[in-house]
Amino acid sequence: MSPEKVRAFPIDRQLFLVREVAAKLDHLHGEPAASFWRAKAAELLDLIVGSGRDRATASDEVRRFFLAVQRELSAGLAAEPSPILPA
Repeated sequence: MSPEKVRAFPIDRQLFLVREVAAKLDHLHGEPAASFWRAKAAELLDLIVGSGRDRATASDEVRRFFLAVQRELSAGLAAEPSPILPA
């Protein structure tokens, strides 16, 4: 099969990676979280561009990955039990 017909599995659907990044971000706050995300986004962008996709397509894929991470973080927060406050 020729390389132009091979498509990599989209990163936003790689559940292990999404959950790994979400878990890391869940434990970071402020600038450390922002710094981690910028580094991870740059790494993923380079990886996708290196696989042969143009920069605009790669940026869209990283954006979708970020949204998947956000959904994972939100799902984790929703799954945590809320404390019961006394009346």
